[in-house]
Formats: sequence, C-alpha cells, structure tokens
Amino acid sequence: MAGEGPSTASLGKPQAISPIPTNRNLLCRIRKHVNTETGELGCPDQGPDEQRYIIYRNVFDKVIENATAYKFILTSIKQAYEENINILRKGKEDSLFLQRKVKSMAFEPMTYLAYKKRATQLQNKIDLIKQNTAGLEAQLQAVRNSRHVQKEQTEETLPPQEDVFHITSIPGLTLQESTNVEDLCKHLRKLEKKLKNLKFAKETKYVPIQVKTNIIQEINQKMQQWEVLDMVNKQIRLRYKRIKILADAVAAWGYSDKSISLTEYVLPSLTEAISLKEVGTLWPEILDADDPSAINEPAYLLEYVERFNKLFDDKQYKAAAIHVANCPRGILHNLEIMKRFKAVTEYEGHISPLLQFFEAVMSSFSAVRHSPKAKMSLEGVECALKQNRLDLVIHWIIQQRVTCSEELGDLIYNYGDTELRRMDTCMGLAQIVYDKCNVHKKAVLCLCGCGQISGAMAYIHDSKKFSLDDYLFLLNKCPNAELIQCLTHEWNGKPAVLSTGIAVLWLISNDHEETGFHLLKEIYDSGQDAMEQTILNDVNCTLENWQEIADKCNTHNHNALADSIFTVLTSQEGGTAITITAEADSDGAKLIEHIFL
Repeated sequence: MAGEGPSTASLGKPQAISPIPTNRNLLCRIRKHVNTETGELGCPDQGPDEQRYIIYRNVFDKVIENATAYKFILTSIKQAYEENINILRKGKEDSLFLQRKVKSMAFEPMTYLAYKKRATQLQNKIDLIKQNTAGLEAQLQAVRNSRHVQKEQTEETLPPQEDVFHITSIPGLTLQESTNVEDLCKHLRKLEKKLKNLKFAKETKYVPIQVKTNIIQEINQKMQQWEVLDMVNKQIRLRYKRIKILADAVAAWGYSDKSISLTEYVLPSLTEAISLKEVGTLWPEILDADDPSAINEPAYLLEYVERFNKLFDDKQYKAAAIHVANCPRGILHNLEIMKRFKAVTEYEGHISPLLQFFEAVMSSFSAVRHSPKAKMSLEGVECALKQNRLDLVIHWIIQQRVTCSEELGDLIYNYGDTELRRMDTCMGLAQIVYDKCNVHKKAVLCLCGCGQISGAMAYIHDSKKFSLDDYLFLLNKCPNAELIQCLTHEWNGKPAVLSTGIAVLWLISNDHEETGFHLLKEIYDSGQDAMEQTILNDVNCTLENWQEIADKCNTHNHNALADSIFTVLTSQEGGTAITITAEADSDGAKLIEHIFL
C-alpha cells in the first residue's frame, strides 16, 4: 500500500558514497616520501618486502589523519589488513621453526656418533698428555737434585763472604777520579752543596699535600658564602631600585602643581616598580674601588681563554665546549669560536664537536642572560637538524634560547617538508619563530600546512597587518579550497579579506587554473544571481578584470562560465558590449598589473 514505507526497489538501490576529498599538496608529499624511502632502503619493485610494508603503513596512517570523514572505516580496513598480515607472518615463522626442528631431529643420530667419537679422541689425548707430564716431572726433579749437589760443593770450596773485597765505582766519577783524593774532596763538596739546596727547597718550596686539600675546602666554603651574599645583594639592589623609583615619583609630585592626588600620580611608578624583576648591573655610586671582583680581571679573562685554547688543542672538545659555556660574561660565545669547532672533521664518538659547542652555549643562556645572535642561532639549529636532533631544536625554541629570524623559520619549515613524519611538529616550531620575528604571512602558512584553517583565519583577523601581497603569497604557497573559501567570504561575522575576482584572476594567471576555475564553478552552480552578486559586490575587482577572467575561461574551454560572466557584464545599465576573446586585452592587463608586482 502507498504510504506504508519505502518500496523494495528503493531499498535495494545502492547509495552513492561521496568521494574522499583530496589534498593535492599532501598527495604529492606522500608520493615523494614513498619514492624517497623505498629508494634509500632498496626495496624491490615486486614481491613481499617488510620495509616497503612499513613505509606504506605509515603513509596510510597519514592519509587516515587527513580523511576525517572516513577515518573510522579506513581504520577498520587497515586493522583488518594488519590482522591478516600478522597471521601470515606468524604462520611463516611457525613453518620455519618446524622445518628447523625436523632438520635437527634428522641429524641427531649422526651428531651422537660424532660426539662419541670425539670423546674417545679427547680421552686418548688426555692419557698421552699425562704420560708426557710424568716424564717431564721426572726430568725436572733430576735437574733439581743435580743443582743441589753442585751448590753444596761450591759453598764448601768458596772463602767466607766477609773476606771478599768489593770495589764499586762512584756515580759521576771515573775509576781514576775515584782513587784520587783531590777529586774525591771536590766531589764531596759538590754533594754537600746539593744536599743543602735540597733541604732549603724542602723547607721553602714544598708543603704537605694536606695543605692543598685544606685550601681547596676553604675556597669552596668562601665561594658558597659569596654566592649567598651575592643573592642577598641582588635582592637588596632590587629593593633599592624599587624604593628609588617611588621616592623619585613622590619628589616629582611635591614639585608639581598637585592637581591630582598622590595616589594617582604614584600609581604608574608603583606598577613599574612591581614589574621590575631584577637589576643587571650595579649603579656607579655603589661601585667600590677595592671591589674584589675587579682585581686582575683582564688577567683572569686571559687565563680563561688560554685554558680553552689548551683544551681545544688537546682535542678535548667536550671539555672545551663546557669551558665555553661557563666563560664569564659570555666572552667566548662568538662566531670565531664557533668556526673553530665547525672546522673539526675528525673526532671520536657520534656527537660532533660543533653540536657539543651549541649544546653548551644554549645551556648557558640563563647565565649570560641573552640568547646567541641570529647567525649563531641559525648555525646551531642547522647543525642539530643535520644530525636529526629535532628534540634539541624543540627545547631551544620552547625555552627561548635562540634568536628568532625569518631564515631560522625557513630552515625549520623546509626540514618539515623533507621529514614527513615530523612535518606537524616542524610547522608548529616554524610558526612560533615566524610569529616572534613578525613574519605573519609565513606564520599563517604554517597553520595552513597543519590543516588549522580556522586558526589561520583567526590569526589574520587578529593581527590586522596583512596586505594584498600577503594574501596572494598564501594562495601561491597553499592553494587550498577551504582557505580560499574563508578568505573570499565572511568569517565569523567579519567581512571577507580578499576580493573573489582578484583571487580568481591571480589563480588562473599563475599556474593554479584548476583551483581558480573550481572556485568560479562553485559560484556558477549556485545560480546566475550568485554570479551577479559576486561581480557587483566585488569593489576591488573592476569590470575589465572580470572581462579578462571571462577571456581566460574561453581560452580553457569553460564556455558556460564565460557566458555567465558576460551576461552579468552586459546587463549593467549604461553598459557597452564587451567582446570576450581568447587572448587577454592588453589594456585590461595594465589595469591589474599591480596585482603581480
């Protein structure tokens, strides 16, 4: 009966499944990654291969992350395939195990016979060795007995030991000088003088080693006491600075016309005093002429540099790097020292001396109170990335131990393009660097590369520092349909930041024709009114520009789009006939020439 439910035909008809949205940029990176990894690992083109399976499994995980709508079904498919693969792999391992077991059981009788024969041979050899040992012991005992007899006979024939007269030479003298009294007296005076000098040196130049130990302990105690006093001194100086700011403010209020109250007048100074965290250097009036820290400071710095040179020349690169990290006032944190470590090509271990240098410099950030300069920061991050130490780069950037620059952001961004598995992490780090050095367009590009279109739009509207060239830069680097849709339409109640006509004209004129025509097709599919409203409300794109867009549509065989644009252009009151040709009008090109500058 009609109205009781859907018909059988309608129930049996298969439902159309919407296609998975594709990201051409992602697909290109995936293909490039697969080709690179299979080539480096030497995977065969045909047949099963474990390395190739791992590569495709990781790539499939990346595809699942980007296909949000189909994530559940793709995950189920991947799980089913992995279960089958695990079953086949386990079956193969069990088969190999059984084959080895059968083979070993087949050889057990032969192995037993071989072991038995070998045991007989070893027993015969042991018996032979015992016989030879017994013969050698008999010969050795006979030799001992004969020597004992000879020794007894010699002791009986030799005279007593005390009757033998021994003549020995004196060191430093010849035999003739040893028998001359004058030479002996001269040598005696020389030895007495040497003995006197040694006694004097012992009393004046040498002390027991315990004295050195006591001095070291005393120095350590003094250093600990100095650190405590230095901390108290910093707190007192900070308190003095805050009180001085407030005292100056009160004194200034006393000399003013007192039109406002003291509280209102002092409030900005009070805020400044509260926000003051530390005082870097002493004031001139506090410096004392007999300050112990100022005694022989040039000599101390020179000795520190010489100590570094000795460690470096002795190829103790790790100790030299630590020495650099602890240097006073950061005097060794410079490009010349970095170049010396960079020139070292032969070293022991897996960590290069240059990386050890940068680890030491970055770790001493809190001591020297300033980050390395931009060039040194760039060199340090590049060295860490060459050795795949992305963890160090993350630590340095999060802890603000590098000086951010656009070149540093580009380095991290390009590393993310080559390392697909670490792309999201590198995009996040590059976005932090770009944001700190005010390169806003590249910061937004990083957000788009991570798929954070909403975050990118929020960044654009919050910064309010984007120009037309910045928007065209984003279209060139990331021609994403969702991003273009957000740029050319209202977003969260805020007006569009980019003209639809300018976006379309730029895309179809700069090797992004497919994206530009797709945007026009979406407007065309919404009806002629949508196309008319888009053209008439686009104040930044002139009618001549739209005529050039129509010419491009005709050139690429999008005649329906060209006719729709032509209809809107010719329907304007007071409008003239516009001829749409295959080639762009030269005058129209001049009108939009500023777009491409």
